[in-house]
Formats: sequence, C-alpha cells, structure tokens
Amino acid sequence: MHYCINCGAKTESIVPPMDNRLRDVCPECSYVHYVNPNNIVGVIGSFEGKVLLCKRNTEPRKNYWTVPAGFMENGESLLEGAQREASEEVGIKPMPSNLFMVYSVPHISQVHFYFYSRLEDMSTNIGEEINDIMFADYKDIPWDDLAFNSIRVLLKHFFEVGEEKAANSFFNLTSNG
Repeated sequence: MHYCINCGAKTESIVPPMDNRLRDVCPECSYVHYVNPNNIVGVIGSFEGKVLLCKRNTEPRKNYWTVPAGFMENGESLLEGAQREASEEVGIKPMPSNLFMVYSVPHISQVHFYFYSRLEDMSTNIGEEINDIMFADYKDIPWDDLAFNSIRVLLKHFFEVGEEKAANSFFNLTSNG
C-alpha cells in the first residue's frame, strides 16, 4: 500500500503503537492498513464413494485437477462461499454440510476451508472456469496432476476417513511451504 485509502497521503511502513508487525500507516490521518490472509473455500463432494474433481480452465495451474473452490467474497459465510463456488464451477448445489478440513498456507497468506457434501447424483453443469470433470475413486485420482498440495492432502484424508465417516470428521493442517 503506497497511498492511504482514507486520505490519499503516502504511507510509511512502521510498527504502530500496541502492535508487533510492520504495517503501512498514514502519517497524515494515522490510518493503519491491515493486510490479512485470503480465505479459499471449497467443497469435496462425493457420490457412491467417488469424489468430484474438476480440471481448471484458469491460471494458476490451468489444466490441473482440483475440487470446486475459490476465494471467499465479502458478505458471505464460509459455507455460502463454498456453495457459490461449487455452483459457479460445476453447477452443483451441495447440501449444507460439515467443515471437513482447514489448511493454512502461511507463506502465501491463505487459509483453505473445505466442506464435505454427499451429492444426490452425478449431475453437473461445467462453468467457464472449468474445462472437464470426473468422479474418481482413490485409484483413479490423477495424483501427479493435482493443482495444489491442499487438494492432495484433502483427497488423501477423505479416502483415509471414508465416505461414511466424512460427515463427522474434521482435519486441521498447516502447510510447511
């Protein structure tokens, strides 16, 4: 942040009083510009033991596999964001579900929240951000072509827990980089 969003003056990088981190602070109006992690929200949906995967049609990691997920928007809950992403990307309307996994990625200032949802059928409607979908069991997962490490961890944990127990399971992990 080079200029204050409050008054337009040039900011300075300092540790404000009662803080312990460098922040961009406006010397004119004293506004502190906080930069906080981005929330990624998504759904791991399953039908008869197979998970719904979608191939990304956007960068980063275009043409790699993931689950329906994306950035949470202001004004929505974690679950609302995950359901919106699932609807936009693959046309599914996941039922209200439990938070299945939280994956912190400090080196890129992200926190990933994945909800589990058992799907009623295999109906999908691919959106612009996706170019292919598949329902896969463990042996059919394209492990070398997964978009992100969080997806690899999510899928491994899902298959370790099993579809029957996924609705009552929660996993919290921090990436090592």
